[in-house]
Amino acid sequence: MPGSVASSVSSIIKPQPVLSCGESCDCCGCDESCCSQTQNNPDRDAAGLGQQILAAFALSGAHGAIVDLKQESADKSAETLLEEAKKGGLPKPKIHGYDCDTSSEEGVKSTWDKIIKDFGTVDILVTNAGITGGAPAEDYPYKDFKGMIDVNLTGTFLFSRTAGKWWIENKVDGRILIVSSMSGSIVNRPQKQSAYNASKAASAHLMKSLASEWAPHGIRVNALSPGYIQTEANAGEEMEKLSKQWVKDIPLARIAKPEEFRGAAVWLVSDASSYVTGSEIIVDGGYTIW
Repeated sequence: MPGSVASSVSSIIKPQPVLSCGESCDCCGCDESCCSQTQNNPDRDAAGLGQQILAAFALSGAHGAIVDLKQESADKSAETLLEEAKKGGLPKPKIHGYDCDTSSEEGVKSTWDKIIKDFGTVDILVTNAGITGGAPAEDYPYKDFKGMIDVNLTGTFLFSRTAGKWWIENKVDGRILIVSSMSGSIVNRPQKQSAYNASKAASAHLMKSLASEWAPHGIRVNALSPGYIQTEANAGEEMEKLSKQWVKDIPLARIAKPEEFRGAAVWLVSDASSYVTGSEIIVDGGYTIW
């Protein structure tokens, strides 16, 4: 796995040789789970998925910088990762938490500078910050639409731009993993979520644009697009009814567990995928093939 990663729940990772990621790896990952507008879109759960990706990196021997909207949440995530590494019998990784509003240009730049100061370098960036929500398009408030775009798209761009610029200036072959969603490729049903779908489609195409522009600099950019995930977000009677309907449209006939995204995430930022850039891997149990 490469040197460092930055994302909306940031984590910096240093992988073990088995991943063929290089001798050292620092990654930054970001989550803004506390930003969720509603709980009706479990195809992308920030806290659950972000934690799983960071855990996969930590168990691969990486060091990480965790970025969250609140310092308390970032620190809690760091403690969880340290505990998981300990249970796995691995050396204690270097994990730091940082608070940051990823939709703020100044905030992202300041946080990145702090991470570089603490870790020296970043090789991998995982942009996972996101909010969910939905309503009929004709009734969707502009402020909610703008908020969705600010976090899901603008935040991804700001962190990616900051990382890309630093890598180009310092001649680092960085890797970016943008967490998008299958909702960027299809229109979910029956829930109405035009803003969310648009934000995820845009983030996936942003990934391709960045991959094209930065390939000459040795920077790889790919996307991981989850399908429905079994988390606290789809608990409750109403969500249980929706889940049963979703399962009918999933060839594997079940909703994913958060930990089932670990392998794809690690592969996309490791040397095992050294010839892969501009690609989107949809992990949805086959939902989008029907």
